[in-house]
Amino acid sequence: MTEYKVRIVKQDGSLEFESLYSYCSRLSKKNNSVLYRLESYLHKKLLDEPELAEIRDILLTVSADITKLHSYLHVEVGDDSEKLQ
Repeated sequence: MTEYKVRIVKQDGSLEFESLYSYCSRLSKKNNSVLYRLESYLHKKLLDEPELAEIRDILLTVSADITKLHSYLHVEVGDDSEKLQ
C-alpha cells in the first residue's frame, strides 16, 4: 500500500512532508479543539441548547470525516513516486 504525503509549508517558508494519515489526524484534533474553545468562550456546554448542539454535531461529523479521509483516497493515474499536492 502506498503511503501518501502532504506537503506543508511551515511559517519560515521551509517545506515539510507529513503522512496523509498523520495530517488528517492533526486536522481532526484541531477541529475538535474548537468545541472546547467554543464552550469556554460561551461558558456553557454545547448540549445545553438545540442550536449549539447542532453546531457540536457538525464539528464532530467533520472531525470524523477528516479522520477517515486517508482511507477513502483513491488515485487512478500516476506512478508511485508522485506526491499529492
